[in-house]
Amino acid sequence: MLKTTFENLNFLGRALDGSWLKNSAIANNIANSETPGYKRQTVNFEDVLQKEVNAAQSVSMVKTNAKHLDAPNASSNGFTVETESSTSYRVDENNVDVDVENAEMAKNTLYYNSLVNEVNSQYTRLKTAMKINE
Repeated sequence: MLKTTFENLNFLGRALDGSWLKNSAIANNIANSETPGYKRQTVNFEDVLQKEVNAAQSVSMVKTNAKHLDAPNASSNGFTVETESSTSYRVDENNVDVDVENAEMAKNTLYYNSLVNEVNSQYTRLKTAMKINE
């Protein structure tokens, strides 16, 4: 039980890190919405987390020969900030739509808050389990 709880907390911590990075990128986009030539930044941490979930659910690979390929390591994938340079909404080459960014900020804030609530629930369960065993 504890192993699963701590694995969940580690995963939730990674999700919180990704959501925080995404929030920073969105805030940066909003702050530079009037900067000529600025290109919108995105963080798609959900894909990295999905790969980690899939890797955790898959069968472990064991390298039995030096010529075999290494098993993919999902935990080595970091979250990255990508710049969307292929579009421009204005003559000054800026591609930030403040309305879209505000909607993304609201969505990401809800996501972040739900993750915090889940982390709090996990710790509450741990505290309850420790009190029962006293």
